[in-house]
Amino acid sequence: MKPTTVARYRDYVTHDLISALGALKLDELGHRHIAAYAHTQLESGHGPVTVHRCLATLSSALGDAVRQHRLAHNPARPAVISRPAAPERRVWTPQEAVRFLDYCHDADPLIADLCELLIGTRHAQRRSARPALGRRPS
Repeated sequence: MKPTTVARYRDYVTHDLISALGALKLDELGHRHIAAYAHTQLESGHGPVTVHRCLATLSSALGDAVRQHRLAHNPARPAVISRPAAPERRVWTPQEAVRFLDYCHDADPLIADLCELLIGTRHAQRRSARPALGRRPS
């Protein structure tokens, strides 16, 4: 099971950020410390997406400290590393969409109805595509 977003943030803070930067006082933390942290993480084999998420978590917390007047500026800005590019996405063929919805209907009919609503298909359209997949209409 994937960890929740809150659990992931907690892991970033407790396992990554505090262990690397926790000895510094908030007003001592500078862009150079954050840049060194990022480069160390990347060199030790952490993926760019994970490092970017850790830095985004840190930047968010530091931005909150600025808003609460605990810091004059956010030392995590500008960003140390740019956001990694998302992988290229491709659009499903109608047959792939039908196969996905059929699977959903077998696994969890309520989720399947939600998926059909989000995808924008109608039940009749889905049924008409089934024979192309070699399945009998239900």
